[in-house]
Amino acid sequence: MAKNYFKSYIWLLETLQSRGSLTLAEIKRLWKRSSVNDEGKELATRTFSNHIASIADIFGIYIVCDRSSNTYHIDNRDELNGSGIREWMLEALSLNSLINESAGLRSRLLFESEPSSHRFLTDIIKAIRDEKMVEVNYQSFKMDEPRIFLLEPYCLKEYKRRWYLFAREHKAKYKEPHSFSLDRMSSVTVSDATFTVPKSFDSEEFFSTRYGVLQYEGEKPVRIKIKTTAHQANYFRTLPLHSSQKEIEKTDTFSIFSYYLSPNYDFIHDVLYFGDALEVLEPASLRTSLHETISKLNTCYDNEQSR
Repeated sequence: MAKNYFKSYIWLLETLQSRGSLTLAEIKRLWKRSSVNDEGKELATRTFSNHIASIADIFGIYIVCDRSSNTYHIDNRDELNGSGIREWMLEALSLNSLINESAGLRSRLLFESEPSSHRFLTDIIKAIRDEKMVEVNYQSFKMDEPRIFLLEPYCLKEYKRRWYLFAREHKAKYKEPHSFSLDRMSSVTVSDATFTVPKSFDSEEFFSTRYGVLQYEGEKPVRIKIKTTAHQANYFRTLPLHSSQKEIEKTDTFSIFSYYLSPNYDFIHDVLYFGDALEVLEPASLRTSLHETISKLNTCYDNEQSR
């Protein structure tokens, strides 16, 4: 029954988001012929009220009634059009709902598999919400054996098909949260012990100058300029490399983009991925680093040809 209710929540949100304000009678009429309504039952007024309360609790999305017209609408609609977790949840759940209703399409919808341990996501999200510590059995690729960490979970971030928990080790000397990949966790237990996220912590600000998830101690953000071919620039416009991206020059043959971030290993790796379609113009130190890496690659393949 809970599963059916959950599908009903998604249906109600999708309906109000796509159709706008509706009277209760209109909502009941649409529900009657909805494919989600497996049993063809009418939507009871009390059930509808319970759905509204549950949606507010689960998603933080509020459905309210305009008494002047007796119509219902999503009050904080703007939050659905941003880049926040509510939009991500709705898109993911809506897609899942559509796939379940269209069994014949499953073999024609192809997804990349994700190695992250999704079974831990629910517990960690609840721990973040309730500000409860989590005990994690964790082994990074640099560790010889697993360790038990008692963590204060701050936030979650998805990056390149992996989920990362940013958390502070309880009673550790460093104050900033560090990344823990979920696919390197063998167990997660939510503790009864609570903690308080500092009021000064802002997740958007925390990641504003980071590229991906890595940032090493002492790394400072710098202004970076890159030059791309006109063709490659189209891809950067539709899917920016970083939130700080700005297109500062555009011609028929090339574009120049600027960024403000810490050029860590992941950034250098991604820059090299684009080959000769991209050139770093500034800073000189990053050009030098890329030159050294490319020289090592040349040496590697020159040795291969000489065998």
